[in-house]
Amino acid sequence: MILAAESLGDNLRADVAVVGAGPGGIVTALELADGGLDVLLLESGRLRDDPAAQALGDAAELDADRHAPMAITTRRGVGGTSAIWGGRCVPFDPVDFDDRAHVPQASWPISHEDVEPYLERACAWCVCGRPVFDTREVPHLRDREIVPGFVNGDVRATALERWSLPTDFGREHRARLRDSHRVRLVTGLTCTEVVCDGGDRPAWLEARRLDGSPVRVTARAYVLACGGVETTRLLLASRRDHPEGLGNASGHLGRWYMAHMEGSVANVRFATDPARTICEYERDTDGVYVRRRLTFTRAFQHEHRLPNIVGWLANPSLADPSHGSGILSFVYLALRSPLGGLFAPDAQRASLTGEKVPGAPYGPVERGPVRAHLRNLVRDLPSTAAFAASFGFRRFVPHRKAPGFFVRSKANLYPLQYHAEHLPNAESRITLSDERDALGMPRVRIDIRFSDADVEGVLRAHALWDEHLRRHGLGRLEYLDDPAARVRDQAGGGFHQLGTTRMSSRPEDGVVDPDLRVHGLRDLYVVSSSVCPTSSQANSTFMIVALAVRLADHLRAVLSGGAPAVAEGAAA
Repeated sequence: MILAAESLGDNLRADVAVVGAGPGGIVTALELADGGLDVLLLESGRLRDDPAAQALGDAAELDADRHAPMAITTRRGVGGTSAIWGGRCVPFDPVDFDDRAHVPQASWPISHEDVEPYLERACAWCVCGRPVFDTREVPHLRDREIVPGFVNGDVRATALERWSLPTDFGREHRARLRDSHRVRLVTGLTCTEVVCDGGDRPAWLEARRLDGSPVRVTARAYVLACGGVETTRLLLASRRDHPEGLGNASGHLGRWYMAHMEGSVANVRFATDPARTICEYERDTDGVYVRRRLTFTRAFQHEHRLPNIVGWLANPSLADPSHGSGILSFVYLALRSPLGGLFAPDAQRASLTGEKVPGAPYGPVERGPVRAHLRNLVRDLPSTAAFAASFGFRRFVPHRKAPGFFVRSKANLYPLQYHAEHLPNAESRITLSDERDALGMPRVRIDIRFSDADVEGVLRAHALWDEHLRRHGLGRLEYLDDPAARVRDQAGGGFHQLGTTRMSSRPEDGVVDPDLRVHGLRDLYVVSSSVCPTSSQANSTFMIVALAVRLADHLRAVLSGGAPAVAEGAAA
């Protein structure tokens, strides 16, 4: 059932209390309810946007050139940030879990094999089809290459990303939340402290309604699923019995903050038949949209000390009318119009139309005059009108919406978009400031850092992609001005928040254990991208959902009388 905090008393109890009704929280709560447990799902926001709740997440300090404002990277409300994501679903790769000499101090305590069994259920929750992420497993795609004659060796073009509806978890799963007799979703209630009261487990959660009035929440187990930054903030702010914050005995809490390296530093010019280049989204046997990606094999990444990185074909910048495309100019003008918010979330819209948004893949680009875009549109009116009708239908009418569009290049020239892991750095971190929000919680300082190694890894990958294309007579990369400077300028974060409650086998090396339990405490868990010791090439939502399913299975076993969760040093 769905309840407003104002309608409830000041003491709430359940088997499990889950903080945060984003993808991780919703999946954990409903999975636990299916296992017969009573769950309180606490959400700071509401069913609809609430500016007062959203403002609680504003950061006190951040570098505006390196980190996007929290107001555009997160959403407080039922569904969390899934309300504004694009829907891309990609798992972490086996190489991400390897010990890699060129990615120091980033050891995972679990393997890819530990996560793989949960991918199918994660796909079901995300509504993105089956867990198939390679063209070789899709009969009608496996016999077609991205360009004729492409040789799949150390460089491959068979990897697929999948696209959900895009799935707003709050909307997609609202009926289950509303009708559940075991989940109580409480909106307008912000957890401000995890209180241990001198013990080795949480005694209660201190929470507040938006008017500041207090509520105490008690449970047999507690799960923090309130996002990478906010989960870290809550642990740091829970200082009543632990002056440095819960789970911070080893000093790792808030450190190792990661995002992704993304952008474009080169165009790829193919030497093959332009009509046979696969530049568009395809659909698999279930009708789910997929897109091909350039990748490197696991062994090749180790050999060449590469970050995990992928690339895909993209459209030219919408904002620059020299592309000469009526379709691209039409989309640009639509996004810049007063109705632009209907077509894309604020951050994506700003990035696509040429603004610099740290952590977003496009821009900044000098915008051409509107009249030049209008000329493109008029010159290309028939094809633009056909596109508007066709894409408009696919984007807005079906339940499963087209994730985007592509304009085919007659010159067989496409921007190569890259998405790479951000290497762990202990000095890239989140700390608390002296400034407080409206409920009295300390706000955060965000100091995200990128290194020369991040830049060099992206450039090495491009050099190896270029070498592969040239060696097989498929084409070449054409770099845009100073590629190293472009990579540095494009480095930014905020949309994917990883690393600050990192998972580790030993308390000395991280914040949570392989079961996502906070080291040194019983019955307190974290399900968030913040538990990841590395950031992969993948955006984080799909991984969060897989970890949520895995955690729910673990908690069901523990709370139904299975092996207990015992804190280090405590008697079993």
